[in-house]
Amino acid sequence: MPFPTAASHQWIPSVDGLIRDANHRYRLGDHVFAASVTGVLSPGKGEYARKRIESTRADWEARGNTVHRALELAATCPDWHPDHWPACWPWIEWCWPLLTHAIWEEARLCASEMGLYSLTLDIAGTFDGAFLMPKPGGGWRRILFDLKTQGSSGSSCYDTRPQLGGYLTLAAEHGIHFDGAATLWARPGRTQVKTYDTSQCLAAWDAALQAYRGVQANQARARAAGAHVSGSLDPFAL
Repeated sequence: MPFPTAASHQWIPSVDGLIRDANHRYRLGDHVFAASVTGVLSPGKGEYARKRIESTRADWEARGNTVHRALELAATCPDWHPDHWPACWPWIEWCWPLLTHAIWEEARLCASEMGLYSLTLDIAGTFDGAFLMPKPGGGWRRILFDLKTQGSSGSSCYDTRPQLGGYLTLAAEHGIHFDGAATLWARPGRTQVKTYDTSQCLAAWDAALQAYRGVQANQARARAAGAHVSGSLDPFAL
């Protein structure tokens, strides 16, 4: 049985022209965007958390890349089947519960690894995917999602609404609208799905963006006054 994907006419068309380089900077032709969605959210993590994330990169980066790639392949390869994944596939304890989760009994993927941008905000980003869920009275609800991997089955969720809201904002500028948002938490042995209203996510993004702009302004004023600024923002932080 192939992985459940939407009909071709339901698949969200990609936004042309956006390129992400090896340094995670986004470009549209000659224009280099000032920040990514995740970069905007970086100051909210605090300096200690940012250093800890960077110090454990070797652990989470390979795992995250592999699990994301597994879902992308399942979504885009027409002949995909669960038996195609060998037992020795890297991070199979994360991939298997994700790809066989009960949500796929109803959900149909309609986007995967989709880049978006806003020239107005000068921000770009890539959301992990979207799926359709059937409405009780007929029709479909379109849900944007982000996929997170965590190292332990007992790891707790953190607030992903600002990031989801960022992608929803960028999508809306291209006339792409969603009925909800979700985070797929992939852990060893289990996957958890947490859903949100779009209004919650948009409000959280607006607050995070204003905070980011505030930090930018404060640092600019400090530099103009000749002060040393530590912990400079990385506008393309992961």
